[in-house]
Amino acid sequence: MRSAQAQKASNKALRNVLNFIVFLLIGSFLGALTFLIFFWIRPAQTVVPNVAGTSVEQARKMLENAGLKVGQIHGEGTVQFTVPQAESKVRKGRAVNLFCEEPRKFIVPNLVGVPRETAEAILRGVGFKVRMVQMPFKGVDGRVMGIYPPPGSELKKGEEVSILIDVGEPGRD
Repeated sequence: MRSAQAQKASNKALRNVLNFIVFLLIGSFLGALTFLIFFWIRPAQTVVPNVAGTSVEQARKMLENAGLKVGQIHGEGTVQFTVPQAESKVRKGRAVNLFCEEPRKFIVPNLVGVPRETAEAILRGVGFKVRMVQMPFKGVDGRVMGIYPPPGSELKKGEEVSILIDVGEPGRD
């Protein structure tokens, strides 16, 4: 009887060793497969283009041509830098965050009393849109009588400034 028990114990030990070897082989196979997937079979990659100095719209087109998406846009105006940074390798389809300069603000100058042509040239030269409002008034023709937003106001380039122009004495009936 003792030999039957010894035989059972020996068979059990042999089964345990075989199970261990099978699990070791399965684990090694799965480990090798994981290694292949993550290190040899990489997802398609691309290089982040350098979009610094471009507008957000130009940057969007350049990133889309490289197979990337635009993520968050911080600020306005010209792109200063990106995250991930330019020239780094990233997975295709990744979102790239754009960091832009804040738009420059310009101060509305005091142009009251200045001839219309001069005031218009100064305001357009700064980058403002100019809207002229003509008003008959006793005084010198063609001079700026008022300006809105008021002098000293901060505006972005492209915003509108209205100037009130004296067009001379009103007609008498």
